[in-house]
Amino acid sequence: MVTDSLREAILSGQFAEGESLRQHNLSQRFGVSEVVIREALRRLEADGLVDTERRRGARVTQLSVDEINELYELRILLEQLLTRHAAAASSPDDLERAARIHDMMATEKDPVRWLILNRDFHNALYRASNRTRLLKFTDDLRIRVERYLRLSLAVLRGFDVAQEEHRQILEAFRARDPERAAQLVGTHLRRTADMVVNYLRSHGQTRESAAPRGAP
Repeated sequence: MVTDSLREAILSGQFAEGESLRQHNLSQRFGVSEVVIREALRRLEADGLVDTERRRGARVTQLSVDEINELYELRILLEQLLTRHAAAASSPDDLERAARIHDMMATEKDPVRWLILNRDFHNALYRASNRTRLLKFTDDLRIRVERYLRLSLAVLRGFDVAQEEHRQILEAFRARDPERAAQLVGTHLRRTADMVVNYLRSHGQTRESAAPRGAP
C-alpha cells in the first residue's frame, strides 16, 4: 500500500524530479516504520522511479531526452513483438474487450483515467500473445514514462489522434494482419515519444542528456 501511494505521488508530480525522499519524513507522512519506507523505495527503484546513492539517499529520478527516447525505442521493439504474436492468436472475446475499452476512451478527457484505459486497451490486445515476461517488461517501461505522458496529455490534449491510431490498430487485429498491426503500433509509440519530448523541451522540464553518475 505504501509503495502504491508513493508511486502515485511521484507519477502525479506531488514529488518533483530530483526531489529528495527522506525516510524519516515519509515514515511520518504514512504512519509506518522507516523499514517499510526503505522497502517501498527499493521497489520503486526497481521500477525506475527512484534513484538511491550513497550519502545522498533516495531521490525521484529525472529522465533526459535521450533516456526517454531510449525507453520508447525499447517499448517499440517489445510491443511490436507482442503484437506479432497476439494479432494472429487473439480471440473474438479479446477484440470485444479492447473495443469496449476503446469506446470508453472516446469520452474520457482526464489524463490519469485515460492513461489507465490506454494501458488496459493495449493489454487487452497483447494478452493473446501468451508472453508473460514480455508483458511484464512492457509494463515496467510504461511506468517509467507515465508521469511525462500525464504532463503532456494534460496540456496538449492529444486524445483524438491517439483514439484514431487505436482504431486502426484494432482494425488490423480484426483483419489478423500481424505486420500491419505491428507497423501501426510502432508509429503510434514513436509519435507519442515525439509528443512527450517536444513538450518537455518547450517547457524546459528535462535535460538533453544524462549526467554520469557521481558527476557534479
